[in-house]
Amino acid sequence: MVPVAFEFTDGEGELFVNLNGIEVRHDLQLALREAIATATRLTDSSLAGTATHVTFDSPTDSVLALRGKSWEAGLTVALVASLRQQSLTPETLITGIVDDEGALLPVGEIETKAHAARGLDARALVIPADEPTEVAVSGLRIVRVRSITEALSRIL
Repeated sequence: MVPVAFEFTDGEGELFVNLNGIEVRHDLQLALREAIATATRLTDSSLAGTATHVTFDSPTDSVLALRGKSWEAGLTVALVASLRQQSLTPETLITGIVDDEGALLPVGEIETKAHAARGLDARALVIPADEPTEVAVSGLRIVRVRSITEALSRIL
């Protein structure tokens, strides 16, 4: 889990990303753009007259490399919460790719992510319903959902 904050200011639809020592691959940048598109669609919002500022806070002093699109579901939930001015807690985490219809698609390394979530004191991990991996981590409830809308109803 890497803390991320969103701020919206006057602008023309720009996206500004402050990485704070985090190396980001192209696939994470793409996931962020797709998360913005999904979040604005789900909230009936428009960011056309807005500049979106995204700040990632590295949890350590060393460079952290983020890769993969499994961040997309978490970024979408965080954006929707920001647009709705709601708060998130670290008790429930999510992983998954969001397709154009809002379905949550399976991702890799689910068991590793579950152990990492529990290591961060999360009580629940939301994963795609079609995830083929069976996961059982003591103290962590696995919540399977089919869509980002269903995930939002469980998290927000």
